[in-house]
Amino acid sequence: MNKRWGDNPGKSGANRLLLVLFYAMFIAYAFIAIKVILFKTIPLSALFHSGIMSALRSINIIPFNTIIEFMTSENIDMGRALANIGGNIAIFVPLGIFVAYAARNKPLRISFLCLLLTSFAFEVIQYVFALGSSDIDDILLNCAGGAIGVGVYQWLHKSTSSQNQFLMSLVGFLLVAGLSGGVVIRMVEPELLSLTASKVEYIYENNEIMAGWNEAEADLFGDLAAAEANQITVYMNPKSVRTTEKKETDEEYVHIQINDATQIFTRYISSDKNTVISKYEEVTSSDISSLLETGDRAPSVRVWLSNEDQQVAEAILISIID
Repeated sequence: MNKRWGDNPGKSGANRLLLVLFYAMFIAYAFIAIKVILFKTIPLSALFHSGIMSALRSINIIPFNTIIEFMTSENIDMGRALANIGGNIAIFVPLGIFVAYAARNKPLRISFLCLLLTSFAFEVIQYVFALGSSDIDDILLNCAGGAIGVGVYQWLHKSTSSQNQFLMSLVGFLLVAGLSGGVVIRMVEPELLSLTASKVEYIYENNEIMAGWNEAEADLFGDLAAAEANQITVYMNPKSVRTTEKKETDEEYVHIQINDATQIFTRYISSDKNTVISKYEEVTSSDISSLLETGDRAPSVRVWLSNEDQQVAEAILISIID
């Protein structure tokens, strides 16, 4: 890194003002990043509604799996795919600049380690609080964005001849990037920029039929891949996790038997502005096949297994998110 004028910020009045602006931008960025990353689809109040949140937790630990799925799946809009990939990169570019500045006297690897740990922390929080999908691809894309930010920092550092000019360049770049990002977010998902927390009402219809079946204690959690008269197939994809260790399996597809004693429930989750509705119903095995044709994505399924026979389901909950 060019050290013609040193790495420590100056103490002139102009430099102090620029530093105040720089740190103010960091605080604003931190609030926006937390909202966009953690609460882009789920409001903060949803943390206290485990019935909704448990249906939304997922994880992918296979590198590039989601990126490839976004780019090749016929069921995913290309605009949405590019927005997701580009957004995960762009959101960490400012952080790369801030981290590079904070670690300006440290080896470059310290900056990249901070970026990696920050992205990893976000994914862990998403998983623990069921705020959506925890995905290793998000970490890879975040780190790519952070690396771009570090590169921008180094380029501006080498291209300027004084600390004052350098700080002005940083503040100017962040201002332009912030305004551009705000315009894009306003066009794509304007609710992400809302500064007020709308009160969300959660309505559970007919949930008493699930009495005795705790979703957190289900033995299998995956996607409903197929259904026959006496059997369902659960796809244990990388974005699904088992909630207990009662049934250990390394298989991608798990076949579960159902019989006349198996209780089968459905839950339709829909939202309208500030209302989230979960409607529970009890159905029969003959109704399961039709659920595969509902919505743009495969329904998620939770299975409680029989204590006597680990291949037979005592109860099944199929969740469909509109």
